[in-house]
Amino acid sequence: MRRGGFPRRFKGTPEFQMTLRLLLLASFSPTDAWGWLSLVLLVISIAIPYALRSKSPSQASSAFDASRGTRILWIHYWLGPLIFALSFVHAWIPMATGHMPHTSMQGLWLATYALGLILLQVLLGLALRYFRRGARVLRWVHFAVMLGIGGLLLAHLWLNGPPLRLP
Repeated sequence: MRRGGFPRRFKGTPEFQMTLRLLLLASFSPTDAWGWLSLVLLVISIAIPYALRSKSPSQASSAFDASRGTRILWIHYWLGPLIFALSFVHAWIPMATGHMPHTSMQGLWLATYALGLILLQVLLGLALRYFRRGARVLRWVHFAVMLGIGGLLLAHLWLNGPPLRLP
């Protein structure tokens, strides 16, 4: 046996690799799943309007084909509140139980600020959807808030995310 506890011939087998993957999967809590799901939905929600653009970003005010854009943008409209709800559940469960192993308080504060920005983003999205006055300025604010959410979430993942261990 080697120092690692397993013979070298066993480490390369598919059974060993599957065992490692199952242990990794079992280490995720439901709270982690809510957080990762909300992150995936956030990326999808960010990508939808840019995937629908048919013109250059400088012509963003008239960039959507009305028939195709409104049919697909409803997904974008509903993902905002869903992302907020999932992120709230992701934050609420460990805080209510008091079980937060290996957490950084700075990362938790950054995530709290990101949650507030997500709520602001939903409100800005509603304003953009239903009010035409000042749409250009609101769109820029919507974009800036998106960048803020992304930065805060990256910092939260850096401070509180799973440790990255290279093989």
